[in-house]
Amino acid sequence: MSKSEAREVALAIERALRSKRSFDSKARWEVVKLSKSEVVYLLDGKPIAVEIPGGRLIPSIKALMDGVAELPRVVVDLGAVRHVINGADVMAPGIVRVEGDFAKGDLVVVVDEKHGRPLCVGAALVDRSELASMSRGKVVENLHYVGDKLWNELKEMGLT
Repeated sequence: MSKSEAREVALAIERALRSKRSFDSKARWEVVKLSKSEVVYLLDGKPIAVEIPGGRLIPSIKALMDGVAELPRVVVDLGAVRHVINGADVMAPGIVRVEGDFAKGDLVVVVDEKHGRPLCVGAALVDRSELASMSRGKVVENLHYVGDKLWNELKEMGLT
């Protein structure tokens, strides 16, 4: 990847992830195409972001685990964990608390209440202010989760 392409990618990722951290465009950037609609951006050999079908950039679970990307957090109870890591969207009854502010459509990370580990990256289906009055219904659309096809492909490549 050329330096100008790396600069462009770094800026696009910073904007998409609303990162407070600047990514070094002079570092070793790589692009790995997994399918026609999935592209992984690596920074010094670590997956930072993924372009999912529809062209949306999201942080990889690995980037969230490493603290490279920070998003508002939706904390779920242990009963919701198995559903989330099987690809289910996050429902209001499973949410214990929320950390940070978000609007409908923003990216959020879903974590378990016991360890605080990232389970999935999702898109908020409601504003945080709306969530307080919800007792049921979908709150987060699951976009990428631990154990999904993308996670497993990255694992096979030694990138998780």
